Amino acid sequence: MRIIAGRWRGRRIAAPDGDDTRPVLDRAKTVLFDMLGHRLAEPGRLPPVAVLDLFAGSGALGLEALSRGARYCLLVEMHRAAARLIRQNLDRLRVVNEAEVLRADAVTCAFPAPPPLNGAIYDGTGAAPAAYELVFVDPPYRLLNGSRPDPDIRQLLGRLATETVTAGSAMIVVRHPFQPAALPDLSPLIEVDRRDVGKCTLRFMIRPQNGIGGGSEELP
Repeated sequence: MRIIAGRWRGRRIAAPDGDDTRPVLDRAKTVLFDMLGHRLAEPGRLPPVAVLDLFAGSGALGLEALSRGARYCLLVEMHRAAARLIRQNLDRLRVVNEAEVLRADAVTCAFPAPPPLNGAIYDGTGAAPAAYELVFVDPPYRLLNGSRPDPDIRQLLGRLATETVTAGSAMIVVRHPFQPAALPDLSPLIEVDRRDVGKCTLRFMIRPQNGIGGGSEELP
């Protein structure tokens, strides 16, 4: 696997063995981050957001976000071998203060707030909010098969919709297997966009208090 853009462009990272993780292919990463760049007003990049990468696997999404301009990433991974591999990838890239690995169950664990960034002007008030503005949710595909996700995933989606550690304006990206006959219900989050890329679907979600109703809001 490799990082495809930003300061670490072309650098290779290791991925876990076995069937429990599904590496994000370059094509899907390109689509994902192109869409995020447009939505967050930084085409080809990301603004200095704090990122929460759940079911992180190799850390590929979180590391790509850091490479493209994110200021901090918390990578949550339950499996010991995968968490150790993420730390090795961070070491190879010489990442020290910009990321942390939390070996825990993403469904039930407490998410520590990201560190504040003194002097940041991202939110227009002179300081970056101490909450995650971008969240990746990439669980094992079996947990998002069919129209009704696994109860653990429903619990997690509910937490992301309400917890103060997630910014009210957060963009939450969920990846699940392509299944046109029965899209998983990701409520209480609200879908604003969707892309099918090969065998996976990327869903772009927001918290319900943003005041946007159902349906899809297309990119400009």
